[in-house]
Amino acid sequence: MNTYGLTLLLAAGFLGGCGTVQNTSLLDGAHQFGRTEMNTYPVRVVAIDKDYTVDVNPVRAEPGSRTLRVTTAPVAGFHDQPVKDVSFTVEACKRYYLAAKRKNPLMQDFDLIVQQVEDRNDCQVKG
Repeated sequence: MNTYGLTLLLAAGFLGGCGTVQNTSLLDGAHQFGRTEMNTYPVRVVAIDKDYTVDVNPVRAEPGSRTLRVTTAPVAGFHDQPVKDVSFTVEACKRYYLAAKRKNPLMQDFDLIVQQVEDRNDCQVKG
């Protein structure tokens, strides 16, 4: 087989595997929905089940019960970002838009909320 044929064969195999993403979901903490909900802030998922992520945003997650370690920007006057571990159930082939919700804009403490969930078109649920 010549070099051209081998290149075509490798390219076909590579592209064939890229058609769909198996049942992973995306956790997106950077999406902004405007000011409709008071005291909401972007979050960053830094770890899933104590495994630190390499994705910045959005982060890929396998379906199931997970523990997310999330962080958000500090309140004015604080230097350290608040970090929280949160139980979260991930469904297959979804995109979750996450946010930090504070009861008061001067408090460091926050709750993780889901602002929106979308189905992923490029995903395929494993049977």
